[in-house]
Amino acid sequence: MIGESVAQGAERRRTRKLDPLVRYMIFHWILGMLGGALCATLLLVFDPFGIWPLIHDSGMGFPALFLLYIGFMTSCGGLVCAAAVMFPPDDDEPPRGGLRGNVVAANWKPAYVRAPSRVL
Repeated sequence: MIGESVAQGAERRRTRKLDPLVRYMIFHWILGMLGGALCATLLLVFDPFGIWPLIHDSGMGFPALFLLYIGFMTSCGGLVCAAAVMFPPDDDEPPRGGLRGNVVAANWKPAYVRAPSRVL
């Protein structure tokens, strides 16, 4: 383009969009991580097992919270991402590419071969 340096043009050509499957996986991983953070927060807010006093009184509150949140976020993120990959949405489009005709040729016939009998 006019007024554009060579480096800017090369950078524009190198910039590509992510593959739709990769974007799909990253989106669901982040969605699962947000769900994991929400679950960890609800666990600390409602405190059904008395975890918050243990974390607060241990003297290692920040590392304990960090490990709790990272554990929940990676577990839930991986679970949601794996479920999204295993159960993809239904597409109404026909498959693209590949052969559209018969796989076997029209004039194909099986070949019969006579094997010699074995003598024991």
